[in-house]
Amino acid sequence: MNAAISVIPTLAAVLLLAACSEPSSTAVLQSRIARTVSPSQTCSRAENVQYLPTGAQIQVPDTSLFVVGRPDLSDCGRYTLTSIVEAMLNPAIMQVVVQPGGDVNAPEALLLRERAATVRAFLSNAGFTGTQPPVQVQPSAQPLGNWGIVLAITGEG
Repeated sequence: MNAAISVIPTLAAVLLLAACSEPSSTAVLQSRIARTVSPSQTCSRAENVQYLPTGAQIQVPDTSLFVVGRPDLSDCGRYTLTSIVEAMLNPAIMQVVVQPGGDVNAPEALLLRERAATVRAFLSNAGFTGTQPPVQVQPSAQPLGNWGIVLAITGEG
């Protein structure tokens, strides 16, 4: 009985040390992105990942995301967004921003607006319950035809 009682404080100390060495939310997110959004994947060859101090920005050409001339996601687009959703499975992610590959406010940008709505809906309907923030669509500094998706962690940076 005494042996069991002396083991409890030791076990508690080991668990506390393990909890202290846990990687940051940003490190976990970046690791997931590196694993799931891999340039070695057939559909991911044109993707570019930029790691930020508070998260990551994934850049994808619209030709990889969408069926040509339509707002529908291509097979590669669904695969890419699914990989991004897998990386999002972190409750610390507080901001998801879609940056369309063009000016969504331009009068002739109907297809671009429809595509932005498609990506936003895909990322918004990821199955999170009460923890997922709203997905925002914001203007982008990306070159025309390149989409950016930013995943940001709260409380770090």
